[in-house]
Amino acid sequence: MTITPSSPATQLSEEMDARGYQRAHSGKLMRITREEGRARDLADFFQFDSVGTHPTGLYVTGIFADGHRGHMRTSLVRDASEGEIAWRESYK
Repeated sequence: MTITPSSPATQLSEEMDARGYQRAHSGKLMRITREEGRARDLADFFQFDSVGTHPTGLYVTGIFADGHRGHMRTSLVRDASEGEIAWRESYK
């Protein structure tokens, strides 16, 4: 299964399969993309765990600070920026 991202949240310009997505995001801190103007929240951040396919596209599994795992469409998440990582670290 491949996807063609339709959202700027993914910041990818070409099709990517699950294996490519896994290589690109493995070990990274990710963030759920929320509506513009919404305040940052620690619950929006997760550690990338894995990616899988679904008939509607790719889904990512993340591990959140409280230890629970969540499954989200890849179009709704992105890598955390350096500034966001620093912000999160200051609240740990």
